[in-house]
Amino acid sequence: MDERLHKRLYIAQCLLLGLPALVAGGGVAGFGIYTFLIRHGLMRGDEGAVLFLWASAGVAGLLAWLWLSIRYLRQGREGLRRSPALPWIGLVLGAIAALAVVGVVLFSLSAGSPWQVLGYLVLGVPLLVPAAHMVWLRRAPGLAGQG
Repeated sequence: MDERLHKRLYIAQCLLLGLPALVAGGGVAGFGIYTFLIRHGLMRGDEGAVLFLWASAGVAGLLAWLWLSIRYLRQGREGLRRSPALPWIGLVLGAIAALAVVGVVLFSLSAGSPWQVLGYLVLGVPLLVPAAHMVWLRRAPGLAGQG
């Protein structure tokens, strides 16, 4: 598969999976940070710090995904390879936050919560697909048809 086909596939992934997850996950993560900063007195124990760290990791992942996506679409695989470590670290933090959402959903389902908790899976989890595609593009050896 050549670079143009990968970019088209990546754009489709971004439109179908990335944008809805960006809006939903970004909104919830932003609200989590807002809640911590403004309403911290309403929380007991460490739950406020956990909420803040989880939301911050999600926002870092979303921003890193946006930055790396733009870099890939403008500069191709070489742009991903020349990217500094910071956005990749942000992407890893976002992936951890998204996997934590999966864990919460699985725990809730096993504890007897209604099936509606599956709706939480739109909060950043779909971004794992285009993020994994970017990681693969960065690490994979040369593509066929690339010149």
